[in-house]
Amino acid sequence: MKSKSINNIITPIIFPLMLAAVEVFAGNGGSGYSRYGIGDISYFVSNRAIGMGGAGLSVLSNNSIARINPAGLSQINRTSYSISALYEGISTKDGIKSGYFGETFFDGFMIAIPISPKNGIVLSAGITPYSRINYNVITPDSFDNINYNTHFQGDGGLTQGNLAISALPINDIHVGAKFNYYMGTLNHTTQQSFGSSSEFSGVKRSLELRGVGFTIGSVYSGLKNALHLSDANSLNIGIVFSTTSYLTAIEEKFYTYKTATLTTRDTAASNNFKMRIPYSLGFGTSYLSERFLLATDIYYQNWKRYTFNGVSASELRDSYCFSIGGELLPKRDQSAPYLQRMPYRLGFFYNSSYYRINDKPINEFGITGGFGIPIFGDVRIDLGIEYSFRGTTDLQMQKDNIFRLSFSLSGSELWFVRPEQE
Repeated sequence: MKSKSINNIITPIIFPLMLAAVEVFAGNGGSGYSRYGIGDISYFVSNRAIGMGGAGLSVLSNNSIARINPAGLSQINRTSYSISALYEGISTKDGIKSGYFGETFFDGFMIAIPISPKNGIVLSAGITPYSRINYNVITPDSFDNINYNTHFQGDGGLTQGNLAISALPINDIHVGAKFNYYMGTLNHTTQQSFGSSSEFSGVKRSLELRGVGFTIGSVYSGLKNALHLSDANSLNIGIVFSTTSYLTAIEEKFYTYKTATLTTRDTAASNNFKMRIPYSLGFGTSYLSERFLLATDIYYQNWKRYTFNGVSASELRDSYCFSIGGELLPKRDQSAPYLQRMPYRLGFFYNSSYYRINDKPINEFGITGGFGIPIFGDVRIDLGIEYSFRGTTDLQMQKDNIFRLSFSLSGSELWFVRPEQE
């Protein structure tokens, strides 16, 4: 009962302080690439994977909640929770102008409850971001000797609510399934303004989306027996598959035209559109010893099959994400010095993103690092730092240098345990 009361006190105090710390750096706006498709795709395997290049689809852990592969939940033996925030700063340039944009996001909440730890049955639920739109771009133009500026602005994105369950039906074979509910609003605004006058015309296109999908996954942890590794070591392989999802879309358009003497507004709504979110497939391997964790993943999504109202998008292509990373934990003993009880992480990733603009593939590669900070008992903060490069200035496109800072607060405690009889 002591750990539960401590968690209840620490959690509402620490996380607001984390948010306040990252808000100091926050600005607004982001990369113009999120104008396309459904925006930048969020890829978050687990709290510890952030510092390991995003690798972790085959990792089994009793203190980190797996978000993508539900089979990774099967070793959780205490009720666990995590809540995350992300600061993203983008330094972007197009060969002529440059700018820096930053913003802080809520990055998800998860809870996992072991039902039968012996059989690996763990139930989890949560709400996490799936994609984000965040751009603010102004381009000068002219027509028939009339100069004007076009202002492109967007926000919103898709959120995923999920309910997952894992099991251990056979020794070393961990399985899981997850129900995904997609929801969100995508907003795109285009506005034309003329010189220094107050006249402008604009249209805001708003898409409200709802839909469901499913994920299944498995982790095999028996390779250590085939290779005669010691019980302190493990060698795993994992696979995860998410189905194609069809989202129902309600589209609204808000028109505005303003002159010096008159402002005109109009609204148009359309129903029964369908958006197709394509399937995804991921593979991973991991090796764990007493002090080291090494993991590598590949994750694929079939974005060529994306459609909206039956129409595909020429600026999208299939995406691949390759990641590799490791973790070092100097000492597991709770009596060891504080810095030796902290896990240290390092990783790399290469993301062949789903953007293909002007027939130019938009790729991203970066380095990540991070560490875990023990607070009290099982309460801890996982800090992940990432620096990456994306895009090109060819054909007046954008080249982004991206800095991401991830904070996750997590903890665990025993629930549903009968007190001993005197």
